Amino acid sequence: MFVHHADKIINETRKQGILDGPTLARHRIKQEPIVREGQWAETWRQALDPAGVHPRKHVLIIVAPRSYGSTTLALHLLARHTDEDTDIVKLDADWKAPKVGWLPAEERHAYQVDLKDPDHDRVSADFLTMLEEHAGLLENLGSYLVLNLAEDLWADHYVPVHSGIHVVHLNEPPPAQSVVEARLRARKAPGLIAYLHSVDKTKASLSRLDAVEAVRTADSIVLAWREHERLTGSSFPMDVASSQSTLDVGLAERITSALSDWRDKLDILFGETVSVHGGKDTSLPLEDRCLLLALAARQSAPMPEVARAARDLQHIISGDATSGSGFASTTTAAFAGRGLRRRVVDAGAEVGSHDEVVFDQPGYSRAVLTYVWDNYAVMREPLLKWLVSGNGSEANAHVVDAMAALTLRHGNVDHLVQLGSQSYPVKKELLSALLVQAVQDEHIGRQVWSILYSWASVKERATTVVAACRQILGTPDVTSSQARMAMVRLRRAANSGHEPAWSEALKAFVEQAQHPAGVARLTTEVRAWQQTGKSRGAGTAAFLALMSVPSTTTPWLLSDEVPTGVDVKRALQALLGEGATAPDAINRLTTWIRQSATDPDTYARVRDGLLPVLRGQKIFKASVNLMHALEHVAVDGETNAASDFWERLVDPRVRTVIQLNRDLS
Repeated sequence: MFVHHADKIINETRKQGILDGPTLARHRIKQEPIVREGQWAETWRQALDPAGVHPRKHVLIIVAPRSYGSTTLALHLLARHTDEDTDIVKLDADWKAPKVGWLPAEERHAYQVDLKDPDHDRVSADFLTMLEEHAGLLENLGSYLVLNLAEDLWADHYVPVHSGIHVVHLNEPPPAQSVVEARLRARKAPGLIAYLHSVDKTKASLSRLDAVEAVRTADSIVLAWREHERLTGSSFPMDVASSQSTLDVGLAERITSALSDWRDKLDILFGETVSVHGGKDTSLPLEDRCLLLALAARQSAPMPEVARAARDLQHIISGDATSGSGFASTTTAAFAGRGLRRRVVDAGAEVGSHDEVVFDQPGYSRAVLTYVWDNYAVMREPLLKWLVSGNGSEANAHVVDAMAALTLRHGNVDHLVQLGSQSYPVKKELLSALLVQAVQDEHIGRQVWSILYSWASVKERATTVVAACRQILGTPDVTSSQARMAMVRLRRAANSGHEPAWSEALKAFVEQAQHPAGVARLTTEVRAWQQTGKSRGAGTAAFLALMSVPSTTTPWLLSDEVPTGVDVKRALQALLGEGATAPDAINRLTTWIRQSATDPDTYARVRDGLLPVLRGQKIFKASVNLMHALEHVAVDGETNAASDFWERLVDPRVRTVIQLNRDLS
């Protein structure tokens, strides 16, 4: 009993600053499809005790190549082989290097954490030694820990057989065909499985797909089905199994097209350039290659916009090409060729009566972009420059998805780092949307958080970081750890000393002030500010945001709900005493007084709460400016607020010197 009590004391003393993450619903994990065939079934068996009831040890390390689905295996293992009263928690490894002291240890918890960041997640022999002791603590608490480690980060460390750690290796992804079928059943579309079996295997092979690609393939099939229904105006119920004899020919062709990697066709289109275009079976000239990429990136847009995007890409390519390469196309050669409409149609798109181009082939679009990316290394930099250089109207979901598909394709952040350099004319909206997608990627998300942290203090990128964190915090299912990491980066941007970053951070904080969880985060920032005394930064922005917390007539900061540790009077005096923050504070104080002016009792409470603040040192000018701002505010339709404050703040002996516009009194 004493040992168990001591374990709980150790746990309580370590709670500050350790890893955290969302608690996952066990039944939801079980509802997600999983395929246990082949080597997956063997790895599953090895991870369990001989009876097949619980994990073999209280610390399990699963070593697997990236994108093989080891995280899915780990979560399903914990959901099915830990007790029902055990909480399953997916931890975010927000550390610079693995440290056992950062791992939580609470009673009846099953923790899972991905270690896939090459810069921060490499485990050492010392870490494993300490982990053995941690395994004993978890055993006493009836808890478990599963570490999913990328294969390239595992240095064949020796782990004693009799330690509390068990290591298993996952060397193969689950069979792609089975994964796709399981996903289709989970999406309530088992009828699509027959279409999957009807696909021409010479055009679309599933044999080479890893787990991540197999999941995307299932999503592509569902997308093709829904798109076919939209275009034909017909309904194709797929909630029951279909027979081969009842398949819709058009839908079957569309699904085959969606699953094809298009490499045979693209090998022709991107083969040796010919001087005469003889149809779809010949290689595309440079102008048409640029056009095809413009269509692939946008999919649906007005024809002039697509044409301009194609010209922009060609210009970037020509500018990057070496002198004398013959890569650039002359005006004469372009004018001597086919017209734009004919080229658009030959590239596989349709043109409506209002010159609206629709490239209704999402699978083909992705294939075109990845084909060029993989086969033309020299095109990667021009392609990125082109994708990020569009104007605001082009910052749509298709462009962002195209950028994400390319920059995240090989599981590293090199291209994201490139986008942060001065050589890329990247728009804030585009880059922030890309970063939001990237932080959700299980393979490089941690590295992207590190990029956001370093960019937060860079003048040219701080506002982009704020925009990305603002979107992350606004996500309905944002986890506590994601919110914490976003707030850390917002704080760094606000403290950077760059005016635009501070202003944008203030907007993000105001959004947080509209709900209780955000108010708690802002309160933490204010406490930290008042402890450090920094003149202008995240703390001042957080307090200004708290001044806009929704309330009835009494401002929240003047109510009894304000947490302990927040000195409202001191904060207001600090804001009013600084020329940079005084205007924002005065605007918010004016709003407070105007809202309370409809009820004399509430107004008196607000006024009497502010009078001691306004008598503070170094804020005389701010007090006068506030009174001028109140000149048009009437209390209960009678008393003028400006006159009321003036009479209570200004000593009668100097009122002849200090005048106030009293026309409305």
